[in-house]
Amino acid sequence: MIIHIGDNISLLEKDIVAILDIDSVIESKDNKELIENFIKENCLVNYTNNNIKTYIISSDSNNKKNRNSINQYKLYASSISSTTLIKRIYSNE
Repeated sequence: MIIHIGDNISLLEKDIVAILDIDSVIESKDNKELIENFIKENCLVNYTNNNIKTYIISSDSNNKKNRNSINQYKLYASSISSTTLIKRIYSNE
């Protein structure tokens, strides 16, 4: 199924690896470091000045050979809450 994450961006549900709400990123040193690494490695697909509520990590469905490389993943910032995104996933089942 296709999941709309805001800003005219949709992802395949099977490619979504993680949905992290902004509070968990701010409160967890590990999550914050993970997001910073994605940004440093230019994996952030969309930068938004809007109120970021959620980060979504997705895999590159076209390249399934080497999942150990950070470049095989993409990071998206969304103004939609993680709860709403999860509800969208489960409502499609």
